[in-house]
Amino acid sequence: MGNKTKQTGKTEVYPFWYMEDIKNMMDYFKMKGMWHWYLAFNFGLLLGRRVSDTLSFRWSDFFYENGRMKDEIEIKEQKTGKITRPYVCGACKEALDLYIEKTGINPMENYNDFIITTEQKSQLLENQEEYSEDEWNELFWKATQSQAAAYRKQFKIAADACGIQYPVSTHSTRKTFGYWSVKLHPYDVTTVDKLQGIFSHSDRNTTLHYIGIAREDEIKLYNDMGNFIIDVSNGKKPIIKNSPVVPLKAEDFREILSKCWDMAQNGEDKFNGINKLIGLAEKCMV
Repeated sequence: MGNKTKQTGKTEVYPFWYMEDIKNMMDYFKMKGMWHWYLAFNFGLLLGRRVSDTLSFRWSDFFYENGRMKDEIEIKEQKTGKITRPYVCGACKEALDLYIEKTGINPMENYNDFIITTEQKSQLLENQEEYSEDEWNELFWKATQSQAAAYRKQFKIAADACGIQYPVSTHSTRKTFGYWSVKLHPYDVTTVDKLQGIFSHSDRNTTLHYIGIAREDEIKLYNDMGNFIIDVSNGKKPIIKNSPVVPLKAEDFREILSKCWDMAQNGEDKFNGINKLIGLAEKCMV
């Protein structure tokens, strides 16, 4: 092959499109005993945070001083400076418990230390009083970025070993949180709005693009056009597969069914009844 053209800018990465890819990545870190990266991977999936924030978590963020684990944490995002309050779900607590079991770390004995730490970061904490606030923050940022680079390197090795063909990076876990939140709640039209708030995006379109839903829809258009052209070239009449979908609230749907029953009982004309019901459904669309 000829010389490769040098890429400019960053390559866009996607969420993990397939459940088996998520599992394979988890299994890879487990098999290699990379429990720090296993936990970082789970934190990204379950809390939807950026890597810099994930690597800045302390034991005190997740535990009270009496040893009980918190249900909610409060963090200040390094990139935006905004205060966010992610919820700590059961799966997140289980991942943290497994990390404690496998590493033998006692959270109470390391209460103010970073959960996923390095010697450099631990020393910064021990000697914090020797620096001004600005100096310490700058050194901490550099140490975190160095740690993030190590994570990105191992992440790429893991993704290659798992045979993942599409572009992913450590940032993909945050996007995966959004992508699968939408997939898990297909009938909740407010999911994207909630994610917009969680990610601090300015509008819904930004969120749809960010979490990969917009790209997924684009890919579907390309595939549908490809199938259409194949049918045309083979002399087949293309089949329109997508029927219109009218999203309704459960209570509105029940009301429409009730009216349908009343119309049937009253012997109302079938076609007039159908038109009335369609009109009612359109008014109730969400």
